[in-house]
Amino acid sequence: MSKAIMGAAALSIGDILGKVIGFIILPYLTAHLGASGYGALTLYLSVIQILIIFISFSGQGLLPVKYMQEGEGSSLVFRRDNITLAVASSVLLVAIFYIVTLVTKISVSFSDGFLVVLASLAQALNFINLSHLRISQTYKVAAIGQFLLSAFNVLFTIALFEMIAATPGQRLIAIAASFFSIQLAYEFFVYRKRAVKRSELEPSRKRYKEIISYGVSLLPHHGSYWIKSSVDRFFIAHYMSTAVVGVYGLAFQLTSIVMLFFGVINQAFQPFIYRKLKANDFRGVELIQYGYTALVIVSCVIYFFILPFAFPYLFNAEFNSAIYYFNILLPGTAFLSIYYIFTHSLFYYRKNKLISIITMGSMITHLIGIFVIIMTEIKVEYFCLVYAISSFYACAVTFYCGKRQISIERKRC
Repeated sequence: MSKAIMGAAALSIGDILGKVIGFIILPYLTAHLGASGYGALTLYLSVIQILIIFISFSGQGLLPVKYMQEGEGSSLVFRRDNITLAVASSVLLVAIFYIVTLVTKISVSFSDGFLVVLASLAQALNFINLSHLRISQTYKVAAIGQFLLSAFNVLFTIALFEMIAATPGQRLIAIAASFFSIQLAYEFFVYRKRAVKRSELEPSRKRYKEIISYGVSLLPHHGSYWIKSSVDRFFIAHYMSTAVVGVYGLAFQLTSIVMLFFGVINQAFQPFIYRKLKANDFRGVELIQYGYTALVIVSCVIYFFILPFAFPYLFNAEFNSAIYYFNILLPGTAFLSIYYIFTHSLFYYRKNKLISIITMGSMITHLIGIFVIIMTEIKVEYFCLVYAISSFYACAVTFYCGKRQISIERKRC
């Protein structure tokens, strides 16, 4: 087995173990915050998800392509510029929110808004750094970092909850502190040793424009997932209560275990898929895609039967409805997990507009479903069903377009 494969496996294992540590704290959070408090936290986390997209400009998607097509020097310049833009956009967001708090009356305090932006920036930087570490095959540092990140996340949360107060704000502080600590470690142990040639630093305006243009082109792609995974919670909070949001949020978080688990595997496969596409090894790409898809399906079936037995031992009775919502949400999460493995070939050939069109269609499907629910009868399970349908749409169309693109490239060889 090659060092690259062993390194990717080590990073995946470290990342997965880190995610497991992160999910261990779920019963602790729900017990200390209650349904209403956990509902408020999930609303904050939903805002963080969309802010990460704006702050990072989706640079973690283009960075590996830069590395493969233009070399490490270009990717290091891209990483640095991406981080600079991320920090600048975060400062701008804080300033805008501060002005909003001065001229309008909103229920969210400036301190909570600041913490939301801070946690978003910390996670955006992690996405950017991890993308470069993975494509440059710096697996050992990345694996240790991601494992420690999740461990710090849990430890900081417990310490703040026990020593200060169990509030959503303290949870946001723990998230920001854990992510920033690991990014500083990456900077010290990895990136300060990798110099960038001065000749590669010009012209800066063109470089920043490329990052911003790339991020804007993918807003429908990432925005679609945000709408499908988060916007429902705001409608539920408006028409029902934050307590119901807490129950729904827990159900979604439990299905997200599948997404995070296979997200790690999916990202681990990315460098290998890119290298196989570069070598015109299309059969190898298809074997990865089909093997991954089969693994998703089998894992979801097993998870579907195991969770109902474990749930009563982990969560309070006020969250019992979450298991019902989980059963409806799980197929949608499986479809999205499969969807992402087929986007790699489209990203490699820079079919950003095509991806955005697909996800725009999925987003419109989801919004139409929400509109129908609001106009007829509002039930949480209906939101779950709409999520599953829109996810299937994205998965099916991306599968078709990905296969079509590979077929086109085969004919060119």
